[in-house]
Amino acid sequence: MAKIDYLTVSLGTHISKNMAYTSDILTEFAVILPDLYKLTCREMLSSEGKTMRVMQYGITVSKQYGTARLNGWEYSVQLSGDYWSAIDRDCDAVLQILSGFTTWRVSRLDLKRDVCVPLEDWREYYKAAFEAGVYTINGMLDARTVYYGSRHSQFYTRVYNKTANDPKHFPAPDNFVQIRFEIEIHRVRGELVLDHTFDRKFTDHIFLQRVQRSAENDSSGFIKRYYDSVDAGEKIRTVQRTIGNLESSIDYVFNAYAPYISAVMNSQLVADRYSGIEVLNKKGEKILAVLDADLYIKAGD
Repeated sequence: MAKIDYLTVSLGTHISKNMAYTSDILTEFAVILPDLYKLTCREMLSSEGKTMRVMQYGITVSKQYGTARLNGWEYSVQLSGDYWSAIDRDCDAVLQILSGFTTWRVSRLDLKRDVCVPLEDWREYYKAAFEAGVYTINGMLDARTVYYGSRHSQFYTRVYNKTANDPKHFPAPDNFVQIRFEIEIHRVRGELVLDHTFDRKFTDHIFLQRVQRSAENDSSGFIKRYYDSVDAGEKIRTVQRTIGNLESSIDYVFNAYAPYISAVMNSQLVADRYSGIEVLNKKGEKILAVLDADLYIKAGD
């Protein structure tokens, strides 16, 4: 039912090393990424040697400080939704890496579930939330986000239109939108221990618990109808990066983004901005490395 979308974990000292650099730890998590995915990403970025990240990998590793360091937690590792998507949510592979450290603990876990729904159902839901007056709602029109709780609470829930918030998920089917129900879990105490993060039954139970709690105040019945059921479908049309056949992936993205690409190619502002550049940046070089001339011209027609 629920899928891991974001994970923050604290690590103790590495078993096989007296000392490790943040870049070493980032590399360990990057090893399990598909080769093609890694080849099309940038190099690591560092912040005074204490933090290493590769944005496209979705990995950030930082040295701990203060109380956390005194308690034996040497590093903080953040694995974003992009990372979990790239490894196809291979929890076992991540657990194997974590077992290479003396200790580890999860300090934040995000669980999410996406459903594709008629646009009118989404509108009915966020209008009902607004009329109830018990939610914080940000955004404009169909891109609104409904929040339950706050980032300072133990459980923080948000429901939002992923189609409107993330271009990767555009376009959705006609008159349908992709809606994400996502919860952040942190500082879990008592019987709810985040050591069970990789136990699917546990995470599904917690996710369903939060769904039911949120549904209690949803007069439209939207949450109960689409999320409080293991049978609800997840047939979502998205523009995702496909790992494998790179040429097919490019064709698919070009077809989906044809109006945007055409607009950019015919923009005088864009032409003026790049006309004087003699040396391409690394991103430009990589784009040209995977696109042949015919495909590039086709996109601008």
